[in-house]
Amino acid sequence: MGSCWSKKNAEGSLSGNSHVHRSLRKSDFGQYEPKVLILGVAGLACAVELKNNGLNNVRIVEMSDRIGGRVKTMKFADNYIDLGAQWVYGESENLVWQMADADELGKSDGTITNMNWIRSNGKKISQGVVDQILKLITTIYDNMQDDAIDPTITFGDYLSKMFDREVEKQNIRIDKKLAKEFIVTFKKMEGNMADTDMSAYDYWSFKPCDGSGLLNWRDKGFKQFLRHLVHGDDLNEHGVLKDCIDLNQRVRQVEWDRPDGTVLVSCEKEKYSADQVVITVSLGVLKHSSTLFRPSLPDAHCKAINSMGFGNVCKIFVEFQEKFWPDDWRGFNALWREQDMPAQPWLKDIYGFHVYDHQPRVLLGWACGFHVEGIETMKHSALVEGVVHMLQHFLPNFQVLRPNNLVISKWGADPAHYGSYSYPSALATENDTGPEKLAQPIHVQVAVSREPSEMSISSTTQARPVLFFAGEATSSDHYSTVHGAIESGIREAERIISFYRSSTYSVHSNSKLR
Repeated sequence: MGSCWSKKNAEGSLSGNSHVHRSLRKSDFGQYEPKVLILGVAGLACAVELKNNGLNNVRIVEMSDRIGGRVKTMKFADNYIDLGAQWVYGESENLVWQMADADELGKSDGTITNMNWIRSNGKKISQGVVDQILKLITTIYDNMQDDAIDPTITFGDYLSKMFDREVEKQNIRIDKKLAKEFIVTFKKMEGNMADTDMSAYDYWSFKPCDGSGLLNWRDKGFKQFLRHLVHGDDLNEHGVLKDCIDLNQRVRQVEWDRPDGTVLVSCEKEKYSADQVVITVSLGVLKHSSTLFRPSLPDAHCKAINSMGFGNVCKIFVEFQEKFWPDDWRGFNALWREQDMPAQPWLKDIYGFHVYDHQPRVLLGWACGFHVEGIETMKHSALVEGVVHMLQHFLPNFQVLRPNNLVISKWGADPAHYGSYSYPSALATENDTGPEKLAQPIHVQVAVSREPSEMSISSTTQARPVLFFAGEATSSDHYSTVHGAIESGIREAERIISFYRSSTYSVHSNSKLR
């Protein structure tokens, strides 16, 4: 088939990298234009970058009924909510921020310092004590980069150990039970596996972008970014990729080491053959798909997939008829006392309820811990009763109303994702693996033909890259973010472009994208 996109491509690169200095021309391919298949926001970035640089024969196979992956915006209450990615983390060198219009992003008022910290007896912790504990935690973070950290220790164990040491070192008088409760909640904010699996040694591998760290899409939701990425609008949300996307295609198998050098992808409804396939599915899907690849992936990739961490967080959106909290109240973080542990264990995994920007009647609850999977499959009525109970318990001075509506994210139960985000695990540190290993392309030896040339040839085979990996889990310094996913998609597009630009052989293939 010909190009899947009939419109003229926009010139240039999403990344602005100077080394992708010209679009590929037909002469770069010989008589055959290669076909690239993309499985699974990183895949969109990859496809747009390929097309912007002259490689038009691109197709995206999407497992769900929409594009965007873990960017999922829905209508709720007075406008929109994001069940997945919600904030733009920073400005400098952040591709998401760079693509947004100047007036599209707003700063979130709620931060860890201006929310209430409330114990399960309903008593609010004084701001002086909160500031004291947060100052201690900040000191630990500041010293962390220079500390000789045991590669096998988890972030949770390290934080608890160093907190106790810092309290003793500074001779600070503090309620030890309160401090312990505070640390438990703080670790939940870092992720559901902070205590048991997140690596302390590699914690600082993440490189934050300078500038405002919690920017939101006002009343539009993160879906607005997708429109920028693919140049879409109300009438055509797929933009320049409108003829390139197949939705509701569950991939069953990827055969990547075939005699003719093509990759055969078998889905429930279609089979696709391509010269290159870019894998942008979540790490959660890779962990659940031991038989997806035929043959199995190389050992280095399998070790990375099995060792890296992939966590889950559940967002609980609660809409009320009207707000029952003061205008200047931003929400609370929950500190469970040992004697107050709830009869429903899942409630202690909800670490707080916060106001939601541009949604005046909505509170957003955050759940992180071992009971998240149970929350995702719980009956709606049980969820509502539990949430009302918790709000009444922690906010005895508020007239808590019953919700009009309640919606939760279900990333762990979604077979298109099996979780929310990747993180550096202690096991990956121990096994000396991580995003860089997963991101390596896989090559096969392919019989080739070449255009007439004065150059001599000593071989009729070529090592051709056939499998590429993108997605936030393949980002070594911006994992768990949308901008990390976008960067990775562009990175793999540039690998493919560079291969065809520098290759001494013309493509020899009979692959089809249908």
